[in-house]
Amino acid sequence: MSAFLIQPLDATTHRREDFRCESAGLTAFLQTRARKEMEAGVSACFVLVPESDRGRIAGFYTLSAAEIEVTALPENLAKKLPRYPALPATLLGRLARDLEFRAQGIGDRLLFNALVRAFSTSKEVGSVVVVTDPKDEKAADFYRGFRFLPLKSGRMFLPMKEIAQLLKQRKP
Repeated sequence: MSAFLIQPLDATTHRREDFRCESAGLTAFLQTRARKEMEAGVSACFVLVPESDRGRIAGFYTLSAAEIEVTALPENLAKKLPRYPALPATLLGRLARDLEFRAQGIGDRLLFNALVRAFSTSKEVGSVVVVTDPKDEKAADFYRGFRFLPLKSGRMFLPMKEIAQLLKQRKP
């Protein structure tokens, strides 16, 4: 299995123009908007690169701050949380892997790293869940494999307490 590193996107090092994934929108985002969003402080973009070619992007994900309405959460979770109308969350906004890196577990590596990072930062900047908006049923199935649960809005979520358990079971 190839060795990879996950790093913050660096426009001077990482060759965004070479990245291609199944989604034209995600490809375009990485190539044209990811750097600008990072500079604006809107999202943080992390790229997975082969150790043998640290400029080649095999995959990426973005994280940003978000909030979730308490009423959107299942009642059994909501009743355990503080009584605020909305609570802090971490948005996993985008996640994609390059077509040339199919069947190498890149998506799993990216999602696991995103969850590790979100959980770690939730200890410094509060966040009760990770939320994501799967683009289709295939993406939703992928997230379900990591215990994400559906919300009525189509969005999916994973509580930080579940992430803690997942991290104990699955070491990077």
